[in-house]
Amino acid sequence: QVEKYGIPSQIEALRKRCLEREWPPVFDGDKDAFVDDGYSGAELDRPALKRLRQAAREGRVDVVLAYDPDRLSRKLYHQMILAEEFEKQGIKLEFITQDMGTSPEDRMFFNMRGLVAEYEREKIRERTMRGSREKARQGKVVSAGSIPFGFCYNKEKATLEENSERAQTIRLIFYAFANENLSLQSLADRLNRLHVPTPRGGDRWRASTLGVILRNEVYIGKMYQFRRYHIEPKFRLKPSAKSKKTSAALRPKEEWIPVKVPSLIPLELFEAVQRKLRTNAELSKRNTKRQYLLSGLLYCSQCGGRMGGHAIHGIPYYRCYRKGDPDRVPLGADGRPQPCSCPEIKTEAIEPEVWNTICQLIQDPDFLIQELHRRNADNSQTKEILERELQLCQARLKAIPEEQRRLVEGYRKGLYADFMMREDMELIQKEQGELEKRKAELEGQLAQRFLTKNQEAHIRSLTEKISIGLDNLDFTGKQELLRLLVEKVFYNGQSIEILTIIPLGEQLHPIHRGG
Repeated sequence: QVEKYGIPSQIEALRKRCLEREWPPVFDGDKDAFVDDGYSGAELDRPALKRLRQAAREGRVDVVLAYDPDRLSRKLYHQMILAEEFEKQGIKLEFITQDMGTSPEDRMFFNMRGLVAEYEREKIRERTMRGSREKARQGKVVSAGSIPFGFCYNKEKATLEENSERAQTIRLIFYAFANENLSLQSLADRLNRLHVPTPRGGDRWRASTLGVILRNEVYIGKMYQFRRYHIEPKFRLKPSAKSKKTSAALRPKEEWIPVKVPSLIPLELFEAVQRKLRTNAELSKRNTKRQYLLSGLLYCSQCGGRMGGHAIHGIPYYRCYRKGDPDRVPLGADGRPQPCSCPEIKTEAIEPEVWNTICQLIQDPDFLIQELHRRNADNSQTKEILERELQLCQARLKAIPEEQRRLVEGYRKGLYADFMMREDMELIQKEQGELEKRKAELEGQLAQRFLTKNQEAHIRSLTEKISIGLDNLDFTGKQELLRLLVEKVFYNGQSIEILTIIPLGEQLHPIHRGG
């Protein structure tokens, strides 16, 4: 192994000794030396060393020549393991900086020198760490490797100073999050639309990045050094990592060393942000204590958007996700957003209506069969609805290529950033795929509109099985049953339309119910 400092001179010394002794080198690939550049010498699990030991086991090595015992390994017991291994294989071990004899005295000297070198390294490491801690206690920034966003490093003073341009971005982030009704993702979307550079100079903000920034006390003048220390990870993704200690753990708080840095925001603003972060976490969907029976099934008839649950003064409602969000509403023929005017609806007003309707269908197989026969008639309203939806799918699919062409043209004119172009194109392509799939489903449903006797019997058997225990279902059971039998529920502000799916063998037949 060779250290970065003095690599050329050490390799040159090795080559010179080989020429003097007329030893032909054993090549490691296209190199005439086994070099573990960048790997810790305190470990045996190093790529080049492993290849050297393999070459020795294969009998391709007669002499192992290293510049110094430290270059073979930094730990004495590792040196002893390797020396014994090479000796058993009949391989001679030599160094440039010292002679490696075979007598007991030579072996003792070799071991003592390794022990002293290891002791000296620990002393140097301890002195370096003690000096770094003392420097931190004097208010200096020890490491300039990870400067928080909004600051710059003054090498002469070893302190952090405000970066005026980036500090303005920090103030914008804190103020917008504290004073506007924004989630972390909404705030990230806004910064992306404004083309604000990220801490690494990119053009794509993420909610996780903002979460770290908004929780960092460095922006109110509190910075701590020596908060973490390196440890070996519990699970290692790469078996041959350059360093074994690739994870970090927090030290006890009394060991942290505070360092004063310029405050970029007022303390009151920081505290307001922390309160909002806690509130958002408590009300997050992942932690919600409210249950919504129609979650994932309810759609807005006006704009086609999904409706989701939320609470107003503790009362649960469903509302259209596209309502009031200009980034989600569809665009009209003039290219402007068409706002959705669908009102919110209480869960207690819609959930029992949908559940009771489905129960009625399950408990009345004759009605189901009659409804399917009516649906199959040439003059049925269901047939007209399916044909109308098919026409809308075909019209939208016909319009998509022109929309893609306008998007590409706008990108060429510089009206869209790269990431905006990619996102919009991905959304259009996703919509196109969904429309193609739905178009095929509609065409299949319109082509197969005849109900056989076997399918009638299947319906009676299915409803009889489902009816058992229907009244004793808990919330989870009700939700699973609805997701089995209901494709979508549409709400337009006044009426409810339920699109159910009745399994008929290998077919799925839709039935529309208004209410």
